[in-house]
Amino acid sequence: MPDFPELDDYKKLEILPFGNVHRAKLIEKWVALELTEETDDQQIWAKTDELRLHVDSLVRKNVVPAKPFHILMLLQSFELMTTQRLELTAYGHCYQYLIYQHLERVHVKQSDIERYLNVLSELGGAILESPSESLDDSGLEAFFKEYSKKFLPVDQEKIITDLVNSRILQRSESGIKFRDRYLFYFFAAKKLADFLHRGEEAKNKIKHLVNTIHLEKASNIVLFLTHHSKDPWILDEILLSVMDIFSDELEVTLEAGSLSFLQDFVKEIPDLVLENRDAKQERLKSDKQKDIIDQHEDDNSPIYNDEDLENFMVKVNKVFRAIEVCGQILRNRLGSLDRNSLESIYEESLSVSLRFLSVFLRFSECVREESIRKIKKISEQNPNLPNSKIIQEVESFYLGINYMVILAMLYKISFSLGSGQGREIYLQVTESKDKPSLRLIQQIIELQFEKRLDFNKIEKLHSEFSKNPVCDRFLKHIILRHLYMHDIGYRERQKIANMLSIPIQTLRSICISSIIAQD
Repeated sequence: MPDFPELDDYKKLEILPFGNVHRAKLIEKWVALELTEETDDQQIWAKTDELRLHVDSLVRKNVVPAKPFHILMLLQSFELMTTQRLELTAYGHCYQYLIYQHLERVHVKQSDIERYLNVLSELGGAILESPSESLDDSGLEAFFKEYSKKFLPVDQEKIITDLVNSRILQRSESGIKFRDRYLFYFFAAKKLADFLHRGEEAKNKIKHLVNTIHLEKASNIVLFLTHHSKDPWILDEILLSVMDIFSDELEVTLEAGSLSFLQDFVKEIPDLVLENRDAKQERLKSDKQKDIIDQHEDDNSPIYNDEDLENFMVKVNKVFRAIEVCGQILRNRLGSLDRNSLESIYEESLSVSLRFLSVFLRFSECVREESIRKIKKISEQNPNLPNSKIIQEVESFYLGINYMVILAMLYKISFSLGSGQGREIYLQVTESKDKPSLRLIQQIIELQFEKRLDFNKIEKLHSEFSKNPVCDRFLKHIILRHLYMHDIGYRERQKIANMLSIPIQTLRSICISSIIAQD
């Protein structure tokens, strides 16, 4: 930007990224623009949640900036293609739309766009090799010299100036670099995809990225690779990597026999009740909690001094990154991958998630036993200190943590892998394994992505879980959360409460409130 002395007395301000709360408000306003008198509340929630899913998938931390300009551009790109086409053609088209918008800012001719994109792809590959993720002046000169050997030469000064002015590239102290992370990931992956069949070098780089998928850069480049290439080899590498994580562990099934340690705890905690809550306020509260968690993660990057702990956390991060990448592949390739591949992606993603949960529960049990052992030792040294109450509190605390982590993991799996279009795949895997854990995940997916409040299915699950009180509690929790996050009618709420044996006193207060509101 040129210097203007007249602006020296003014402060330079920057628009901050939108958190979950502001993103939700912006999307709600966007949806409101196309409302008609015939649009009911459930259609509004369905459209809002669908757009929110797409935006959150694209506006990832440190990838696409969560600034209003980018969010609005993404929402506009969704409008330019039908939802079906968006699901079938992958988010790569949305990223391309943003890139084309950048190039239009500097009036790049349509006939020149391919040349600019080719330069960016080659530049992405070169910067991927640079430890600073940038090229200094000498590096840039060497890049264009090598470029001219492989392709027709370009006007180096003009093309770099245009790309800087378009805000695709930027000049920094270390040299030329991509302005936004998604641009770097997009073009670095494109370079790898283009050269996948030209020798082992590209394959070795991709294998390294897949093996280090717990790292932000690696996981995002792998994700963009699946946009640029349909090569089944990439998918095979991803699935092999997923299968290798916690491969010696058994999956958590949530069958009654495996949850005996939680049954007494579930009996002691208060019953769930159906309260009269406002869906908008519930969503606002949820988004505020997400913003707090995101801020906490940004301010507290973990540092591990213990090598075993570090290796364990690498595996944990691999689990979460892997299922996010696999979930994106599922959603984006539902129309182009064969059924066996889709089922394999879903099944292996479920498996690694539930294997991790098994590791966590065992780890939690070890921590609980170690805590109790220390309390007993302290008590032996201080006979006047009663330890029974302390031990009871410790046990209750760890059981509560286990309960909430299991429930949170069920939601994490469902939200990462779910889609409104993959019902056949989810049902096939769920029915073939027939485990309570998969049935609960299937229920969350149907509620979140299909908005299916299937009373017959809920009643059947409630009956199946009659001898599995922990899973029955999870089921109630899942259903009530959906009721709170959507404006479900009074009759449906009453039917659900009666079906799940939820205390009726709350329903009476809801009924009274409804009568007062009508008057």
